[in-house]
Amino acid sequence: MNVPALKSAPALQRSDCELLDRADSLSHARRRFQIAEGTIYLDGNSLGALPASTARALERTISADWGGDLIRAWNSANWVNLPQTVGDRLAPLLGAQPGEVVIADSTSINIFKLLAGILSRPQTRNQSSRRVILSERANFPTDLYIADGIRALMGDRYEMKLVDASEVAASFDASVAAALITHVDYRTGYIHSMADLNRRAT
Repeated sequence: MNVPALKSAPALQRSDCELLDRADSLSHARRRFQIAEGTIYLDGNSLGALPASTARALERTISADWGGDLIRAWNSANWVNLPQTVGDRLAPLLGAQPGEVVIADSTSINIFKLLAGILSRPQTRNQSSRRVILSERANFPTDLYIADGIRALMGDRYEMKLVDASEVAASFDASVAAALITHVDYRTGYIHSMADLNRRAT
């Protein structure tokens, strides 16, 4: 069988890249960040580039709000409502409506608080049949450490049950006290039907 030869694409030259840079409609956004000239910085997840306005905002918060208003700043600077106001600003980026997003602690801390709250409720602890914390075997490792740590803190009142993604739905039964399920698998991109799992959990 004769296979036609593939045509190789012309090599990309520096001049091509410079032309694309000049035509980039987002090039102005670079000035919003404190990045040394000549630095190409692509890490936006763990420690993104410092926004140029952040230092000024922090200085104002420290000197004026905290330094000047002291505890009154919870109201005068509206700190008390920041979880909702920041959440409302982020909501459009997430496809959510105002009032549907709230900013809180880190994911790990919130998982700990949520699981601890569920498992320590009298209506949960008093049901001797509900002893299982259900999760996926391949769930994010930190999440599993947190759940297992709570299990130990509660004096081994509960037990961990880890199953494969395909077994999660069928594993909801009367023994489950809490389920820690990640909507999207961080490695494979597999998406659970949370509507279905929520129905099974109630």
